[in-house]
Amino acid sequence: MAHESESPANWLDGALHALTRGAAVVTASQRAARALRLHHARSQRVAGHRFWPSPPIYDWTSWLRDLWQSYAFATLDAPLLLSPLQERALWGRIQRTDANSLLSPDSAAALAMEAWSLLSAFSAHPARSRSWEPADAEQFRLWAQTFERECAAQGWISLSQLEARLAGAPPAALALPLELCLIGFDRFTPAQTEFLASLRARGVVIAELVPGPRQSLRRWIVAGSPREEFTACAAWARQFLMDRPDSRIGIIAPAVRSSRGEIERAFRRALLPSADDIRRPSSVSPFEFSLGQPLSDVPAVRAALLLLRWTAVPLREEEISWLLLSGFLADTATHHLLLARRDVDRCNTSALVPKCSLSSFRTALNGVFALRPLADRLGALLQTVEANRIPDQPRPPSSWTELVQLLLDQIRWPGERPSDSVQFQALQCWQRLLDDVALLDFDGSVLAFAEFLDLLELHARETIFALESADAPVQILGPLESAGQEFDAIWFLSADDAHWPPPGGPHPLLPLAVQRQFGMPHATSVDPWNLALLVTTRLLRSAPEAIFSYAQHDDDAEFRPSPLLSALFLRDAQLQSAVESFPVSEPLCDARLEIIPDAAVSLPWPTGRSAGGADVLKRQAACPFQSFAANRLRAEPLDTRDWGLEPSDKGKLLHEVLQQFFTHIRSHGELVTAKATHQLDALLDRCIDSVLVPYSSSDPWQRAYIAAEKRRLRFRIDEWLACEVRRLPFTVEATERKLSGVRVGDLLLNLRADRIDLLSDGSRLLIDYKTGRISPAAWSGDRPDEPQLPLYAVCGNVENLSGILLAKIRAGETGFDGRVRDARAQLSGDLSQKKKLVSDPFTDSMRDQWTRALLALAQEFLDGESSVSPRELEVCRNCPLPALCRKAERNLSPADQENEEEPDA
Repeated sequence: MAHESESPANWLDGALHALTRGAAVVTASQRAARALRLHHARSQRVAGHRFWPSPPIYDWTSWLRDLWQSYAFATLDAPLLLSPLQERALWGRIQRTDANSLLSPDSAAALAMEAWSLLSAFSAHPARSRSWEPADAEQFRLWAQTFERECAAQGWISLSQLEARLAGAPPAALALPLELCLIGFDRFTPAQTEFLASLRARGVVIAELVPGPRQSLRRWIVAGSPREEFTACAAWARQFLMDRPDSRIGIIAPAVRSSRGEIERAFRRALLPSADDIRRPSSVSPFEFSLGQPLSDVPAVRAALLLLRWTAVPLREEEISWLLLSGFLADTATHHLLLARRDVDRCNTSALVPKCSLSSFRTALNGVFALRPLADRLGALLQTVEANRIPDQPRPPSSWTELVQLLLDQIRWPGERPSDSVQFQALQCWQRLLDDVALLDFDGSVLAFAEFLDLLELHARETIFALESADAPVQILGPLESAGQEFDAIWFLSADDAHWPPPGGPHPLLPLAVQRQFGMPHATSVDPWNLALLVTTRLLRSAPEAIFSYAQHDDDAEFRPSPLLSALFLRDAQLQSAVESFPVSEPLCDARLEIIPDAAVSLPWPTGRSAGGADVLKRQAACPFQSFAANRLRAEPLDTRDWGLEPSDKGKLLHEVLQQFFTHIRSHGELVTAKATHQLDALLDRCIDSVLVPYSSSDPWQRAYIAAEKRRLRFRIDEWLACEVRRLPFTVEATERKLSGVRVGDLLLNLRADRIDLLSDGSRLLIDYKTGRISPAAWSGDRPDEPQLPLYAVCGNVENLSGILLAKIRAGETGFDGRVRDARAQLSGDLSQKKKLVSDPFTDSMRDQWTRALLALAQEFLDGESSVSPRELEVCRNCPLPALCRKAERNLSPADQENEEEPDA
């Protein structure tokens, strides 16, 4: 750089001195500019001032925009500066009209915009005068020619070309300061260098503030895992703030985007544990992230996008649930609770298509008097949609943004609840986004509403919303974002060979030779190393204490210390253990735990009250707490729906078909006769059509789906009836019979048998239809997996019982399984001796064993036994209520997960 460099003892104070001399201060990042403005404001208050003019502190891009604005006012034929959204839209239009383009215009527009920006920043546009290799690069070169011609013809200019255009502007057309102070630039691009040189030639004094050499205390920390590393870092920050409350700490995280959630949890536990208490009001956080989040993820904005989408197409079940529970549709807290109850009821309602249109949802609300105000607002919204012919009339983007405001006003978004600072800033960002999108009709484009919504959602996802800095004592930020800031101490996370120097590669739309010729980022293998070296040197100069850490393992990956750090800065440093150096202690807050003695008080179940069905003992055997939660606390899992019928629904349909079928066919003889006379097909079709009536619909997808389900049922039942035909004579005595007076000890239960067959010898078989994978092995032991059929056999009051059978109606496994006293004489004479049905018969000793196990489980339930004691790990994996005991969070890892079996009806 051809300008002077200064190394003050303190960057911030050096900038303040420059401001007092009348200089303009330009920083490398918005974060650094905000930090400097806060420091200036504090200095003014310390000096006793109540009011002061806004200081000329800018980040580089904002400064260029201000200079361009002054240039445009002074120049009649100044081009129109394209906003980033306008420029991207232009790149997208160019690619959509290119018949030879092999890339998706929506995905390639951002890449093309980046490539053009690189060419501008590194003054590499002359390289476009000749053909490029490979084909993608040549394609971009042709796009760039079209982009350049279009901008010249229309009088437009890209933001990336401002440095070059301003460098040649007449001095009188620019509002230039007499002195310019630069802060936080690790290196300058050629376009920046040329522009600054032109300013210097015009008499502007340019000084760069760079941190001076500093002897910093350096430590090298190793952790076993990222969680251990983040926890140690949070514990260190906590202790540092306790020792020095007025200090400012920088947490430098190269992988802050991917690790933000885990880092935030660690710092909340250590520095702000009160945030976990929902009864306490929100408090000012002692830490903040420089990295924002997509605007579309901010609750208020997400609600707006979902509401707009709902006016055009049905929403998915989970999206409607989120809207109902978000509070943005409720007028009062009471309405909020009513909507939550409505959501539970809706989720527990069976539906083939787990989507719902706005008009259907509004119609369903009409039956709930307390929610009539919401139904009226939704009705007004639908009327506005219809009156403005929104679905079928294309409009320019600016017209759509006006209608968006009108639609959201009809629903009274964002609701009546008080807006906090986060929501206030988010709504301001949303309004700026709408203003930017409105400018997209600069080229005369018109869009259908669906296209406009896609465009709005795309830019909401790509717009990063970051809260204004509250100058928290702990700043968590990326290495480049830390430029221009000073700290009392820094901790550099993820200082391993995978994250530092940061990974990267050359741009895919520019030839590698061009990138190397002009020195673009990542064009050579040494460029990331050199940049990381500059950044690390600057970081070491920004604080008197620096800690570097890395994790040895992360899932299946193994890491080593960054070669740059270990070779150049920490050669003599000894690795220290994160756990030993920074043990976790009490949180930094005034929270106190209330100790409540856990007295062993029994809560007996009333002996005269029915506890339900066989699931009571099934849950008790699996885990006493699961049974307690489901049957005493009435806890239920949220029944979410997927496309089509759930496995349990399919099982219920099969049960209903077979119940109707065996109402008409009452014996083995009738079955054989119906098969011989070809009457089975017509009878089965009538039974299946009857049970599928509730699912009839005019929707083509539903009709096709139900037709496929009918074919599946026919195939399964045909396969099953072939097994029934091969049986010895029987009579269907009952289907879906309620077993009365069932008691297991003093425990009263309600049971229902799928089917009871009367055999020719006068004995009976209990048959239970199963579509899931189950075997009689699940009936054994003190805590049987499936106690249902043993319960029927022991306590079902079925006289002269000779066996219990599983009617397994499952692809590839159709057939009988179970326990029968004499399977060859009572079920089928052609059974092999090796079959378990023959070799392991139904005996009195077996019934006695089941009786003992069932009585013990029943007594446990009656006594209120509710310990968290799963029979095996699989119980926790498949538990429908994991949030209550939370045992699975401690005992299960993702590697333990296995495929779950299809549930039974």
